[in-house]
Amino acid sequence: MALLVELSGEVLDLASHEAWATATMLSGDDAKVLSLDGPAMVLEAPGVEGSLMAERLGLAHHVSDGAISGDTAMSTKLAAAIDIGDARSFRVRVRKTEMAPEGVEPKALEVDSGALLKERTGASVDLSTPEAEVRLVLAERAYAGLLGGSVDRKAMEGRAVKHRPFSHPVSIHPKFARAMVNMAMVPEGGRVMDPLCGTGGILIEAGLLGYIPMGSDIDPRMVNGSRKNLRTLGLDAQLHIADVSKAAHDLEAPPDAIVTDPPYGRSTSLHGGATEGIIEGLYSMAISCLPPGGRLIVCLPSREMLPDEGGDLEVSSVHPMKVHRSLTRHVCVLIRTFP
Repeated sequence: MALLVELSGEVLDLASHEAWATATMLSGDDAKVLSLDGPAMVLEAPGVEGSLMAERLGLAHHVSDGAISGDTAMSTKLAAAIDIGDARSFRVRVRKTEMAPEGVEPKALEVDSGALLKERTGASVDLSTPEAEVRLVLAERAYAGLLGGSVDRKAMEGRAVKHRPFSHPVSIHPKFARAMVNMAMVPEGGRVMDPLCGTGGILIEAGLLGYIPMGSDIDPRMVNGSRKNLRTLGLDAQLHIADVSKAAHDLEAPPDAIVTDPPYGRSTSLHGGATEGIIEGLYSMAISCLPPGGRLIVCLPSREMLPDEGGDLEVSSVHPMKVHRSLTRHVCVLIRTFP
């Protein structure tokens, strides 16, 4: 069954990779990208339901099942063709993107396709509490599906650093932290480590996604603060104080993946260590403890900090994320090569 993923607009390249990685992890096989049309992404991932995808994603709005596509001129019939199963009531919701043709009126499309769907199924239209919702996304083409689930972006905003008992001005937003954890493609129940854990934002998302969080930091305040933040959400983690190069020492078990957002910038305390030295220590630690094929997801301020080609860490993909005029972060996927 094809899935229609409505990506959020912050960083489409990063959002689409997160969706593909999540679908691949859940299906146990490579998910196929059938189309990527602005924020409308259609994936083929056998056995994966939209509701489960929506529970996990950070950079998306909705995920629908039974996705179909066609020319925008056929939008009304496309939405009306969606199978709503045994639902006795439904509504149609239209998302118009910047890529959609001019003159398209979402409300008119909702009314017209709803009338056709009502005629075909006998179900009633209910705009407030329907048993089913048909999603129609308009980009260069039109895409429709039966809503499986919506991403709880309000909950992620509620986990932002300003709402935590322990905070720091340089902390990654939960939606990006969650995306990075999903990009590690670790099966549920696996171990995800952040050796530069800061306030624990990545560890929080890893724990909420069903992973065993493992973290360290050279600053005792950060370790204690991470523990406090995790416990506020009913989570626990294996935490210890360590320099990044020694973070894998004395672990009960090695991590299945490493996900981290290293400190850099003028407002960041590096405890006497330059950013380049921290990254080198991170790579050394990752090589020492990751299993063959294990992933290191790291956010870097420059592509020049990527490891050299032909080494023990292979650069799989790089996803630029512009923060402001003078800073572009790069979310990088590195894979531990086989011996």
